[in-house]
Amino acid sequence: MAALEKKFPERTHLVEKLMGILFMEKGAIYRRLRGDVPFSFYEVVMIADKLELSFHNLIYTDSMQTDRFELNILDYANMHETDYKTWEDYIALFGMAKNDPRSKYAQSSNALPLSVYARYDSLSKYFLFKYLYLLSEKGSRILYSTTVLTERLRRIFQSYHDKLKIFNKTIYVWDYLIFRYLVTDIKFFSSINLIFADEIKQIKEDLFDLVDYIEQIAIQGCFKETGTPVSFYISDVNLDADYRYLQINDLRISHVRTFILNTVVSTNPAAFEKLRQWIHSLKKSSTLITQSGTVYRVDFFERQRKIISEL
Repeated sequence: MAALEKKFPERTHLVEKLMGILFMEKGAIYRRLRGDVPFSFYEVVMIADKLELSFHNLIYTDSMQTDRFELNILDYANMHETDYKTWEDYIALFGMAKNDPRSKYAQSSNALPLSVYARYDSLSKYFLFKYLYLLSEKGSRILYSTTVLTERLRRIFQSYHDKLKIFNKTIYVWDYLIFRYLVTDIKFFSSINLIFADEIKQIKEDLFDLVDYIEQIAIQGCFKETGTPVSFYISDVNLDADYRYLQINDLRISHVRTFILNTVVSTNPAAFEKLRQWIHSLKKSSTLITQSGTVYRVDFFERQRKIISEL
Protein backbone atom coordinates (compact mmCIF):
# COMPACT_ATOMS: atom_id res chain seq x y z
CA MET A 1 0.00 0.00 0.00
CA ALA A 2 2.81 2.41 0.86
CA ALA A 3 4.43 1.81 -2.54
CA LEU A 4 1.13 2.55 -4.31
CA GLU A 5 0.47 5.72 -2.31
CA LYS A 6 3.99 6.93 -3.02
CA LYS A 7 3.50 6.49 -6.77
CA PHE A 8 -0.07 7.88 -6.72
CA PRO A 9 -0.52 10.35 -3.82
CA GLU A 10 -3.97 11.26 -5.10
CA ARG A 11 -6.33 8.47 -4.00
CA THR A 12 -8.80 9.07 -6.84
CA HIS A 13 -6.07 8.68 -9.43
CA LEU A 14 -4.88 5.47 -7.76
CA VAL A 15 -8.40 4.01 -7.72
CA GLU A 16 -8.89 4.79 -11.42
CA LYS A 17 -5.60 3.09 -12.28
CA LEU A 18 -6.46 -0.03 -10.28
CA MET A 19 -9.95 -0.20 -11.81
CA GLY A 20 -8.34 -0.32 -15.25
CA ILE A 21 -5.76 -2.93 -14.28
CA LEU A 22 -8.02 -5.28 -12.33
CA PHE A 23 -11.25 -4.66 -14.29
CA MET A 24 -13.11 -4.04 -11.04
CA GLU A 25 -15.74 -1.58 -9.93
CA LYS A 26 -14.77 1.35 -7.76
CA GLY A 27 -16.30 -0.14 -4.62
CA ALA A 28 -14.26 -3.33 -4.93
CA ILE A 29 -11.06 -1.31 -5.26
CA TYR A 30 -11.85 0.82 -2.20
CA ARG A 31 -12.57 -2.29 -0.12
CA ARG A 32 -9.13 -3.61 -1.00
CA LEU A 33 -7.39 -0.32 -0.29
CA ARG A 34 -9.10 -0.10 3.11
CA GLY A 35 -8.04 -3.65 3.92
CA ASP A 36 -11.62 -4.94 4.19
CA VAL A 37 -10.80 -7.43 1.41
CA PRO A 38 -7.21 -8.54 0.84
CA PHE A 39 -5.64 -8.21 -2.58
CA SER A 40 -5.23 -11.67 -4.03
CA PHE A 41 -1.80 -12.85 -5.02
CA TYR A 42 -2.55 -12.53 -8.73
CA GLU A 43 -3.99 -9.04 -8.29
CA VAL A 44 -0.78 -7.93 -6.60
CA VAL A 45 1.34 -9.36 -9.39
CA MET A 46 -0.75 -7.65 -12.08
CA ILE A 47 -0.48 -4.33 -10.25
CA ALA A 48 3.28 -4.65 -9.94
CA ASP A 49 3.65 -5.53 -13.61
CA LYS A 50 1.34 -2.85 -15.05
CA LEU A 51 2.60 -0.05 -12.79
CA GLU A 52 6.27 -1.10 -13.14
CA LEU A 53 6.70 -1.41 -9.39
CA SER A 54 9.05 -3.79 -7.62
CA PHE A 55 7.04 -6.89 -6.79
CA HIS A 56 9.17 -7.44 -3.67
CA ASN A 57 8.51 -3.93 -2.33
CA LEU A 58 4.84 -4.04 -3.21
CA ILE A 59 3.96 -7.46 -1.85
CA TYR A 60 5.35 -7.25 1.66
CA THR A 61 2.91 -4.72 3.07
CA ASP A 62 0.43 -5.36 5.84
CA SER A 63 -2.59 -4.17 3.89
CA MET A 64 -2.09 -6.63 1.06
CA GLN A 65 -1.74 -9.59 3.42
CA THR A 66 0.15 -11.72 0.90
CA ASP A 67 2.68 -13.17 3.35
CA ARG A 68 0.54 -16.27 3.67
CA PHE A 69 -0.45 -19.40 1.84
CA GLU A 70 -3.54 -18.99 -0.29
CA LEU A 71 -5.73 -21.91 -1.31
CA ASN A 72 -6.45 -21.07 -4.91
CA ILE A 73 -9.76 -22.82 -5.54
CA LEU A 74 -11.33 -22.55 -8.99
CA ASP A 75 -14.75 -24.02 -9.64
CA TYR A 76 -14.01 -26.19 -12.67
CA ALA A 77 -17.50 -27.65 -12.50
CA ASN A 78 -18.98 -24.23 -13.21
CA MET A 79 -16.29 -21.87 -14.44
CA HIS A 80 -17.02 -18.18 -13.99
CA GLU A 81 -15.32 -15.17 -15.52
CA THR A 82 -13.25 -14.66 -12.38
CA ASP A 83 -11.99 -18.26 -12.60
CA TYR A 84 -10.90 -17.84 -16.20
CA LYS A 85 -9.33 -14.48 -15.44
CA THR A 86 -7.35 -15.90 -12.52
CA TRP A 87 -5.79 -18.41 -14.90
CA GLU A 88 -5.17 -15.83 -17.62
CA ASP A 89 -3.58 -13.36 -15.20
CA TYR A 90 -1.28 -16.09 -13.90
CA ILE A 91 -0.16 -17.10 -17.38
CA ALA A 92 0.41 -13.45 -18.28
CA LEU A 93 3.17 -13.40 -15.64
CA PHE A 94 5.23 -15.83 -17.67
CA GLY A 95 5.85 -13.20 -20.31
CA MET A 96 8.24 -11.49 -17.91
CA ALA A 97 10.47 -14.59 -17.92
CA LYS A 98 11.48 -13.96 -21.52
CA ASN A 99 13.68 -11.02 -20.55
CA ASP A 100 15.06 -12.53 -17.35
CA PRO A 101 18.14 -14.71 -17.94
CA ARG A 102 17.76 -16.15 -14.42
CA SER A 103 14.11 -17.16 -14.72
CA LYS A 104 13.46 -20.69 -13.53
CA TYR A 105 10.59 -23.17 -13.29
CA ALA A 106 10.92 -26.37 -11.24
CA GLN A 107 8.40 -29.09 -10.45
CA SER A 108 8.39 -32.43 -8.66
CA SER A 109 5.43 -34.63 -9.53
CA ASN A 110 3.83 -37.87 -8.50
CA ALA A 111 1.04 -37.35 -11.03
CA LEU A 112 1.31 -36.30 -14.65
CA PRO A 113 1.54 -32.48 -14.51
CA LEU A 114 -0.67 -30.10 -16.46
CA SER A 115 2.45 -28.35 -17.72
CA VAL A 116 3.17 -31.49 -19.76
CA TYR A 117 -0.18 -33.08 -20.62
CA ALA A 118 -2.02 -29.89 -21.60
CA ARG A 119 -0.85 -30.29 -25.19
CA TYR A 120 -3.40 -33.14 -25.50
CA ASP A 121 -7.11 -32.40 -25.23
CA SER A 122 -7.94 -36.01 -24.30
CA LEU A 123 -5.66 -35.83 -21.25
CA SER A 124 -6.86 -32.37 -20.21
CA LYS A 125 -10.41 -33.71 -20.44
CA TYR A 126 -9.47 -36.83 -18.48
CA PHE A 127 -8.06 -34.93 -15.50
CA LEU A 128 -11.06 -32.60 -15.54
CA PHE A 129 -13.29 -35.69 -15.55
CA LYS A 130 -11.40 -37.19 -12.61
CA TYR A 131 -11.72 -33.90 -10.70
CA LEU A 132 -15.48 -33.76 -11.32
CA TYR A 133 -15.90 -37.43 -10.39
CA LEU A 134 -14.08 -37.13 -7.07
CA LEU A 135 -15.90 -33.96 -6.05
CA SER A 136 -19.35 -35.09 -7.20
CA GLU A 137 -22.07 -35.98 -4.74
CA LYS A 138 -22.68 -39.59 -3.89
CA GLY A 139 -24.97 -41.24 -6.39
CA SER A 140 -24.25 -38.86 -9.25
CA ARG A 141 -22.88 -40.38 -12.43
CA ILE A 142 -20.01 -38.48 -14.05
CA LEU A 143 -18.95 -39.77 -17.46
CA TYR A 144 -15.82 -38.97 -19.41
CA SER A 145 -17.97 -38.67 -22.53
CA THR A 146 -20.19 -35.96 -21.03
CA THR A 147 -17.34 -34.00 -19.45
CA VAL A 148 -17.04 -30.66 -21.21
CA LEU A 149 -13.65 -29.04 -21.62
CA THR A 150 -14.72 -25.55 -22.68
CA GLU A 151 -12.87 -23.95 -25.55
CA ARG A 152 -11.64 -21.13 -23.33
CA LEU A 153 -10.28 -23.53 -20.71
CA ARG A 154 -8.67 -25.63 -23.44
CA ARG A 155 -6.90 -22.53 -24.77
CA ILE A 156 -5.79 -21.59 -21.25
CA PHE A 157 -4.31 -25.03 -20.61
CA GLN A 158 -2.56 -24.96 -23.98
CA SER A 159 -1.21 -21.47 -23.34
CA TYR A 160 0.06 -22.58 -19.92
CA HIS A 161 1.87 -25.48 -21.56
CA ASP A 162 3.38 -23.25 -24.25
CA LYS A 163 4.36 -20.25 -22.12
CA LEU A 164 6.25 -22.31 -19.55
CA LYS A 165 8.81 -23.07 -22.23
CA ILE A 166 10.17 -19.52 -22.23
CA PHE A 167 11.71 -19.86 -18.77
CA ASN A 168 15.49 -19.81 -18.99
CA LYS A 169 15.76 -23.05 -17.00
CA THR A 170 13.26 -25.84 -16.31
CA ILE A 171 13.64 -28.72 -13.87
CA TYR A 172 11.33 -31.73 -13.66
CA VAL A 173 11.55 -34.49 -11.04
CA TRP A 174 9.08 -37.32 -11.66
CA ASP A 175 8.03 -40.27 -9.56
CA TYR A 176 9.15 -43.40 -11.43
CA LEU A 177 5.58 -44.75 -11.13
CA ILE A 178 3.96 -41.65 -12.61
CA PHE A 179 2.50 -43.48 -15.64
CA ARG A 180 1.61 -46.55 -13.56
CA TYR A 181 -0.58 -44.40 -11.30
CA LEU A 182 -2.35 -42.91 -14.32
CA VAL A 183 -2.96 -46.21 -16.09
CA THR A 184 -4.27 -47.78 -12.87
CA ASP A 185 -6.77 -44.94 -12.48
CA ILE A 186 -7.98 -45.21 -16.06
CA LYS A 187 -8.46 -48.96 -15.66
CA PHE A 188 -10.60 -48.30 -12.58
CA PHE A 189 -12.86 -45.85 -14.41
CA SER A 190 -13.14 -48.31 -17.27
CA SER A 191 -14.16 -51.09 -14.87
CA ILE A 192 -17.10 -49.04 -13.57
CA ASN A 193 -18.15 -47.97 -17.08
CA LEU A 194 -17.39 -44.28 -16.77
CA ILE A 195 -14.93 -44.27 -19.64
CA PHE A 196 -15.27 -46.45 -22.72
CA ALA A 197 -12.98 -48.32 -25.11
CA ASP A 198 -12.98 -45.78 -27.95
CA GLU A 199 -12.19 -42.98 -25.48
CA ILE A 200 -9.38 -44.99 -23.91
CA LYS A 201 -7.99 -45.63 -27.38
CA GLN A 202 -7.55 -41.89 -27.98
CA ILE A 203 -6.00 -41.38 -24.54
CA LYS A 204 -3.66 -44.28 -25.19
CA GLU A 205 -2.51 -42.83 -28.52
CA ASP A 206 -1.89 -39.45 -26.90
CA LEU A 207 0.05 -41.04 -24.05
CA PHE A 208 2.32 -42.81 -26.53
CA ASP A 209 2.87 -39.51 -28.30
CA LEU A 210 3.53 -37.81 -24.97
CA VAL A 211 6.19 -40.37 -24.05
CA ASP A 212 7.86 -39.78 -27.43
CA TYR A 213 7.75 -36.02 -26.81
CA ILE A 214 9.28 -36.29 -23.33
CA GLU A 215 11.93 -38.70 -24.58
CA GLN A 216 13.05 -36.20 -27.21
CA ILE A 217 13.32 -33.48 -24.56
CA ALA A 218 15.42 -35.85 -22.44
CA ILE A 219 17.71 -36.67 -25.35
CA GLN A 220 18.18 -33.07 -26.48
CA GLY A 221 18.16 -31.48 -23.02
CA CYS A 222 15.87 -28.66 -24.14
CA PHE A 223 12.42 -27.80 -25.44
CA LYS A 224 12.53 -28.10 -29.20
CA GLU A 225 10.04 -25.21 -29.51
CA THR A 226 12.20 -22.65 -27.70
CA GLY A 227 15.60 -24.24 -27.20
CA THR A 228 15.53 -23.41 -23.48
CA PRO A 229 17.30 -26.02 -21.31
CA VAL A 230 15.48 -28.72 -19.37
CA SER A 231 16.80 -31.02 -16.66
CA PHE A 232 14.72 -34.18 -16.32
CA TYR A 233 15.08 -36.44 -13.27
CA ILE A 234 13.34 -39.72 -12.47
CA SER A 235 13.00 -40.31 -8.72
CA ASP A 236 13.74 -43.81 -7.51
CA VAL A 237 11.62 -43.22 -4.40
CA ASN A 238 7.92 -42.40 -4.37
CA LEU A 239 7.12 -38.70 -4.19
CA ASP A 240 4.56 -37.62 -1.63
CA ALA A 241 3.00 -34.69 -3.49
CA ASP A 242 3.29 -32.27 -6.38
CA TYR A 243 5.40 -29.18 -5.68
CA ARG A 244 6.56 -26.42 -7.98
CA TYR A 245 8.16 -23.02 -7.89
CA LEU A 246 8.96 -20.29 -10.34
CA GLN A 247 11.16 -17.24 -10.16
CA ILE A 248 11.02 -14.26 -12.46
CA ASN A 249 12.97 -11.10 -11.69
CA ASP A 250 12.24 -10.42 -7.99
CA LEU A 251 9.10 -12.58 -8.06
CA ARG A 252 9.23 -15.89 -6.13
CA ILE A 253 6.17 -18.14 -6.17
CA SER A 254 5.75 -21.59 -4.63
CA HIS A 255 2.86 -23.99 -5.26
CA VAL A 256 1.54 -27.22 -3.82
CA ARG A 257 -1.02 -28.99 -6.01
CA THR A 258 -4.38 -29.78 -4.40
CA PHE A 259 -7.63 -31.31 -5.68
CA ILE A 260 -5.98 -32.33 -8.98
CA LEU A 261 -6.39 -28.95 -10.69
CA ASN A 262 -6.01 -26.44 -7.85
CA THR A 263 -3.07 -25.20 -5.81
CA VAL A 264 -1.95 -23.72 -2.55
CA VAL A 265 0.17 -20.72 -3.50
CA SER A 266 2.59 -18.58 -1.51
CA THR A 267 5.03 -15.72 -2.07
CA ASN A 268 6.51 -16.09 1.40
CA PRO A 269 10.33 -16.10 0.94
CA ALA A 270 10.84 -18.70 3.66
CA ALA A 271 8.23 -21.01 2.14
CA PHE A 272 9.76 -20.54 -1.31
CA GLU A 273 13.24 -21.40 -0.06
CA LYS A 274 12.01 -24.46 1.81
CA LEU A 275 10.12 -25.75 -1.21
CA ARG A 276 13.09 -25.00 -3.50
CA GLN A 277 15.40 -26.94 -1.20
CA TRP A 278 12.94 -29.84 -1.08
CA ILE A 279 12.69 -30.18 -4.86
CA HIS A 280 16.46 -30.02 -5.27
CA SER A 281 16.98 -32.51 -2.43
CA LEU A 282 15.00 -35.06 -4.45
CA LYS A 283 17.87 -35.19 -6.91
CA LYS A 284 19.80 -37.26 -4.37
CA SER A 285 17.46 -40.20 -4.97
CA SER A 286 16.89 -39.52 -8.65
CA THR A 287 18.56 -40.21 -11.98
CA LEU A 288 19.20 -37.41 -14.48
CA ILE A 289 18.06 -38.58 -17.91
CA THR A 290 18.64 -35.42 -19.96
CA GLN A 291 21.74 -35.81 -22.14
CA SER A 292 23.03 -38.48 -19.75
CA GLY A 293 22.09 -41.84 -18.23
CA THR A 294 21.40 -43.28 -21.68
CA VAL A 295 20.85 -46.88 -20.54
CA TYR A 296 18.53 -45.82 -17.71
CA ARG A 297 16.69 -43.39 -19.99
CA VAL A 298 16.04 -45.94 -22.73
CA ASP A 299 14.88 -48.51 -20.18
CA PHE A 300 12.59 -46.01 -18.43
CA PHE A 301 10.75 -44.95 -21.57
CA GLU A 302 10.39 -48.51 -22.81
CA ARG A 303 8.83 -49.46 -19.48
CA GLN A 304 6.38 -46.56 -19.76
CA ARG A 305 5.32 -47.71 -23.22
CA LYS A 306 4.66 -51.19 -21.87
CA ILE A 307 2.57 -49.77 -19.05
CA ILE A 308 0.52 -47.67 -21.47
CA SER A 309 0.03 -50.74 -23.67
CA GLU A 310 -2.02 -52.27 -20.86
CA LEU A 311 -4.87 -49.89 -21.60
